[in-house]
Amino acid sequence: RKKRKEALSSIVENDSVIEGTVKKITTYGMFVDVGGVDGLVHYSEISYKGPVNPSSLYKEGDKVLVKVISYDNEKRHLSLSIKAATPDPWEEIINDGLEVGDTIKVTVSNIEPYGAFVDLGNDIEGFLHISEISWDKNIKNPKDHINEGQDIDVEVIEIDAKGHRLRVSLKNLLPKPFDEFKAKHKEGDVVKGVVTTITNFGAFVRVGCVEGLLHNEDASWDRNDKCKDMFKAGDELEVKIIKIDSAEQKVSLSLKDLKQSPVQAFADKFNVGDIVKGTIRDIKDFGVFVELGNNVDALIRKEDLGSVDVSTLNIGDEIEAAIAFIDEKKNRIRLSIRRLAKQKEREVLNEINDNDGKVTLGDIIKEQLL
Repeated sequence: RKKRKEALSSIVENDSVIEGTVKKITTYGMFVDVGGVDGLVHYSEISYKGPVNPSSLYKEGDKVLVKVISYDNEKRHLSLSIKAATPDPWEEIINDGLEVGDTIKVTVSNIEPYGAFVDLGNDIEGFLHISEISWDKNIKNPKDHINEGQDIDVEVIEIDAKGHRLRVSLKNLLPKPFDEFKAKHKEGDVVKGVVTTITNFGAFVRVGCVEGLLHNEDASWDRNDKCKDMFKAGDELEVKIIKIDSAEQKVSLSLKDLKQSPVQAFADKFNVGDIVKGTIRDIKDFGVFVELGNNVDALIRKEDLGSVDVSTLNIGDEIEAAIAFIDEKKNRIRLSIRRLAKQKEREVLNEINDNDGKVTLGDIIKEQLL
């Protein structure tokens, strides 16, 4: 006992690294014989990576270097550490000048549903989150992209040496899907895509390696149609690329641009100057919107109302006007009551000029007023 007490006293007071022999391995650590005294190396004191399974690294009889970290005199419990006996690799990282943005080669050591742990060597482990594996936002499982034991190049995106935390990214070293898309496509192209997500404001459609937005207003010429009522996830669509926003890295798509617009169909039957009747749909400060049927809307600007007082108009009223402007490309029609009045005046004057004296001016005016 005296001998053991002297040995224990010598070991506890010794702050240097000592050699021991693995005597017994358990699930929570392993007992190491140091000079005739057994001490426990807890599984959290084996590696700088964090808690590890001791049986995966050692076997009974192995020689190990340890350092005393504490001794409980009452419980006669000696605590040892293997990692305290070796230089802190996290300090070496700083000394070696590893920085955010550096590319390093690592080995995938463990894969979880939320990401993967990667081994940098020298007892340092980094974390590769699932969102940093691929540019594909719909990735379900890291195992679909990487395998345990695989060597991969990654970019360092965070270093916290004090907290022993290092995060890496695989996708940062892969070509960006948006750049690939821009290289292959341009605005105006007609492409095929698959609906991935339906929202209240539209649908996201995967075209090649990116997702574009098909907004409700670009899905149909009928303003009452909504994507959620027209499509479901998995539907294949042919769409037109109407905008590629490089700054925001967004793609806008259109389905209605591939079909004849209501205004184009209207223009096949009517011309500027024709007189039409419609129903007032909305009244704004700048003018009146008129429904002409078949999803065709027209605007009578305030200055084109002529002698009509806007305060006398109501939504649902029927109104007559002349066509002043048709823009098939922008799907716009403008009407004018002022133009209608001038056309009618011109007709009256033409009749006066063409009559042979049998009809008086008073008769023509009287007829127009009836």
